[in-house]
Amino acid sequence: MAQYNFDAARAKEQLDRMIDLDRRKVCAFCPKNIKSETTSKIIIETDNWYVKNNDFPYKNTKYHFLLISKKHVKTINSLSKSARSEFLDIVALVEVKYSLTSYGVGMRSGDMRYNGGSVEHLHAQLLVGDKDSEDKDPVRFKMSSQPKN
Repeated sequence: MAQYNFDAARAKEQLDRMIDLDRRKVCAFCPKNIKSETTSKIIIETDNWYVKNNDFPYKNTKYHFLLISKKHVKTINSLSKSARSEFLDIVALVEVKYSLTSYGVGMRSGDMRYNGGSVEHLHAQLLVGDKDSEDKDPVRFKMSSQPKN
């Protein structure tokens, strides 16, 4: 199975990058690649997690952070106990660092063909809607899908 779910791409630029990474067999979220294969810099780093802005933020977000496991896994159960417990500390750290008063966190685990994810490397999304956006559509986080093939 591919490392990327092309059906989950939300923009042509994102799809083009996913196709290129997949062709080169590169996981953009793995520690050896994250700085060279993504455009947003890492803003927080711990023993088990990276936090960075999403290179392809969802429509109508003020902030769209990715909380990325340093270990290349696709399920929460595959993380170490320390990585699992550190996750909530990371969420709290982002909340304080950016003075967030309202946000949502979403994480997909398992087969990305069925959960709507775009990359087979465990990560979470911390989203803050842009209440000042002229477009009043809510931010939507895809949590499931059916494969096209």
